[in-house]
Amino acid sequence: MELHTLLDTQFGPHGDAILRRRLAEGADPNARDPQTGETPLHVATRRRRAAAVAALLDHGAAIDARTRGGKTAYMHALRRGFSEVASMLAQRGGDTSIEPADALAIAVGDGRLDEAAALLQDAPSLVRTGNPEEDRLLADMAGRDATAAVAFLVDAGADPAAVGLDGGAALHQSAWFGQPRNARLLLDAGADVDDFDNDHESSPLGWAVHGSRYSAGARERQDAYVELVQMLLDAGARLHYPDAPKSDAYWQRLLRDATPRVLEVLERTNDRRDG
Repeated sequence: MELHTLLDTQFGPHGDAILRRRLAEGADPNARDPQTGETPLHVATRRRRAAAVAALLDHGAAIDARTRGGKTAYMHALRRGFSEVASMLAQRGGDTSIEPADALAIAVGDGRLDEAAALLQDAPSLVRTGNPEEDRLLADMAGRDATAAVAFLVDAGADPAAVGLDGGAALHQSAWFGQPRNARLLLDAGADVDDFDNDHESSPLGWAVHGSRYSAGARERQDAYVELVQMLLDAGARLHYPDAPKSDAYWQRLLRDATPRVLEVLERTNDRRDG
């Protein structure tokens, strides 16, 4: 699992050099995550680390290895719109076949909603197959500036609770990436405003507050994060969790993460609720 961790959560500025050194020292490029069945190649692909993908292939990574959900690295790349990684895998001899649910994901991701609608007309279950690697499509789209696609998937019956990046469901993703229009659609569809993810132990509110400071481009998009935080609070998002061992820990975490404008919203709501 050492390569999985490196590629997923510890890949700093020198990640490519560290990866190549570990591979040269004998790290297994085909080790499997016991839960997901992912190899390091899958992780590098879904994290869009093209140089790492090349290094793994150079050191014997099985290009067509499949996850427990049946996905190759090539499918990972196509589903996420990582065309340059998909092209590299194809050029290196990877299997380029895809499943119907992958075709749906590609059409939705490209904004070809008429094509996606035709696929669902023939097979409505594609939007909710029971395969976590396919049902994450709504979560993947919720973090993008793709409100029409999110509305399409919600209307088609996609599962708002299915998890995507870093274990967050669709509402978490819209919160982290600063997409209030998507969040509104998800709340209206019944998404759980106080759903705590397993990876970061945080609700969508926590993801929005953390994103307001740390998500790429957040400084220029404070209006979106302020709107998101206010929206989640208006929907009943909790600020304190008295059933937790340390009842004030979550509130303190929110205060540490919040930017000044988001902090104002949090404190104003907290004062009103206490009053």
